[in-house]
Amino acid sequence: MLLKPAELTLNAALNLDPESKQKLVQFEQRSLVIEITDITYTISVAINQQQLVLANNALDAADLTISANAITLIRLGQNPDNLFSSDVEIHGDVQFAKQLQDFIEGFDFDWEALLAKLTGDTLAYPIAHGLRQAASWATSTQQSMQLNLAEYLREEARILPDKSQINDYLTDIDKLRADFDRLEARINRLQGNK
Repeated sequence: MLLKPAELTLNAALNLDPESKQKLVQFEQRSLVIEITDITYTISVAINQQQLVLANNALDAADLTISANAITLIRLGQNPDNLFSSDVEIHGDVQFAKQLQDFIEGFDFDWEALLAKLTGDTLAYPIAHGLRQAASWATSTQQSMQLNLAEYLREEARILPDKSQINDYLTDIDKLRADFDRLEARINRLQGNK
């Protein structure tokens, strides 16, 4: 994985959002490690003079380590609230993690303006519109595939239980617990009579 182009792109994006770049001052000399668990790859991110410095090694003294699979990490960029979800492991300075979450939420990268600088206004709008439609299609296709797969596993393959089966199972567990509690109470009462 080539990190230099990613580093240049991220810093260029920060340069286009002066307010976010100014907020980087609070992270000066801080660092984090991102562990991509499904491909066993580590990226260290250091903040130095309002610039991000990326490297593909783990820092021994990183302030924060974030571990998740690649898809989860990509989704963090779209929805920073997922940083504290069960899909993400966080080790280190949790306050730093919260500050990063707030920073990502406030980051306002105008990629259409950058595209307009590269292609001109005439081409930027149709390209941006096409990219938004493609992203929307990809999202709806992914959701549809997940629903179809879940339905197939429940209805056709009968691998997953449906909601009524889960509810019946939970009801049976509750009854078993209640029966056990009554039995335990009866045993204690009988032992107390001796």
